[in-house]
Amino acid sequence: MYRVILLRNGEYKKTLHRCKTRETSFINYNNILENNKKVLFPKKFINSNGIREVEYKICLVKDTQDGDVFRIIRDKFGRTYEEKPFGDWTILKDNPFNMEETFWLYGKSPIHERVTIHDVLKPLTLNAYKKNMSKQLIVVHNKLVIYNEEQFDMVICKCKLDAQRLHHSLAKACKRNKIKSIVFMGTASDVNIPSMYKIIKDNTDWSMAKIMRTSTRP
Repeated sequence: MYRVILLRNGEYKKTLHRCKTRETSFINYNNILENNKKVLFPKKFINSNGIREVEYKICLVKDTQDGDVFRIIRDKFGRTYEEKPFGDWTILKDNPFNMEETFWLYGKSPIHERVTIHDVLKPLTLNAYKKNMSKQLIVVHNKLVIYNEEQFDMVICKCKLDAQRLHHSLAKACKRNKIKSIVFMGTASDVNIPSMYKIIKDNTDWSMAKIMRTSTRP
């Protein structure tokens, strides 16, 4: 039995494919890697016992049998060693893997209606080519606020670094599409934070304590 498995921070997460032959397993492993190139905004953090960095990897494995030859690999210091079986499996190949990040868009369920960067682009580019229409986009802690006199949208990210990363990715997307009506303001300064708090307060039903939070950590 051969499998393609997904690891998260070195721990087994799930099986992506399983089959009976070595040839088929390599074909599907390579297909999964090829499709992974479509990920636009890779997940870098998880909210599990706090906000922590995450690293995903896929491995092609087989059931361990007597006589298996294990890989010789290098540790982070460049030293070589013989890889041990991963549980009951022998690892044949592994590669870094990206998972598409999802976000909480204000007005939607943070659990059941999470959105991707594709969905964030929709309100951002709404009427973007309309004459005399401009919007501002600014990072407020872990929140990305998109607003003008007629529109307010807010994307809640796991942490400030994620919100900044999303800000920069959206800026690049708008530049590629020659959208000049959106002003990317970067991260709100200490001077600007109070006025941004007021904008969020005026457009949501949130308390000030919730507005002032800096991450989605419980």
